[in-house]
Amino acid sequence: MSDQLRPLLHRISGALTGGRIHNLSVQGAHDLFTALLDGEGTDAQVAMFLAAMRVKGSCAEELVGAAQAARNRIEFPPLPEGAVVVATSRRGRRQGPPLGLASAAAAAAAGVPVLLQSAPALAEGGVTLGDLWIHLVGPLFGDSGPVGEQLQRHGLACWQPTLADAGWQRLQRVEDETSLRGIPDVVSKLLAPEGAAVLAAAVPGPVLGIAGDAFESLKHDQVLVVQGVEGSLDPSVVEMTRGLRIVNGIKTPMRLRPADFALLETGEPTYPEGCKPLQHAADATWRALLGAIGPEACTAALGGALIVSLSDRDSDLVTCLNRVVEAMESGAASRLLEQLRGDKSA
Repeated sequence: MSDQLRPLLHRISGALTGGRIHNLSVQGAHDLFTALLDGEGTDAQVAMFLAAMRVKGSCAEELVGAAQAARNRIEFPPLPEGAVVVATSRRGRRQGPPLGLASAAAAAAAGVPVLLQSAPALAEGGVTLGDLWIHLVGPLFGDSGPVGEQLQRHGLACWQPTLADAGWQRLQRVEDETSLRGIPDVVSKLLAPEGAAVLAAAVPGPVLGIAGDAFESLKHDQVLVVQGVEGSLDPSVVEMTRGLRIVNGIKTPMRLRPADFALLETGEPTYPEGCKPLQHAADATWRALLGAIGPEACTAALGGALIVSLSDRDSDLVTCLNRVVEAMESGAASRLLEQLRGDKSA
């Protein structure tokens, strides 16, 4: 272990040994994450790092430092005016189909460029937007050139910015082998160009403030963090969805109630017994985009409205929802996804 890595790992090891628990500073987290991404340390030491961070939890300073270290290794594509980055992780949905791709396609068809940041699921995880993209469109991009071209051409693109990074691949492999979803997976949701408008998911619990502080420190002034169904981007169509909105440094809680939009579904989209989750998620995405009556379309419409609201800052959510519903009912959203499927460069 390098002289630089040893004291940083020792500082957080109290979470595992029963000793005093210390948080890392922004610089300390930056240095530790940089070293690990550079390949320093053994797999066992990486696993200890993941376990310690999982036990003690990550503070905003640690997330900021790790995200800065990771961003230094990424060349981001240029974003069109009014674009929104939809940042996800490898934590997929297990109980029901993710509708985030349908939401993004509907928002893009409504005139808001959307860059999806996703990846295939963790081992034994649920279906992610990355899984859906591969299944419905094609391989994920791992570099900024092709994804930037796709975004300019279609207004919708998806990439995995960690794909070609050997350091990230090691961290993610150890995550898979240990089943420890930890700070690398959380940091992957912070991999967006500085200043971009971002929609990100958060798991239930008291994490909204930490996420908000991290995004603000990373210089994003238009952010929406959503605690959707199963910790996904998908708003509930039955219960209230909580979230946090940041507008020019001002944080306000979001409380999204389906009844406020005359959505009166009796259940969330779920996987039927015995189905193949990925195929069912793909079918649910098409049903939503074709405007079929039911919870899938309602989930996609609400999610799309949240994306549009980050770009169309002067409109209320009802207006944003109407734009998304029009894009779905007119067939524009489904045609957009068909165009992406037919684009051989996608």
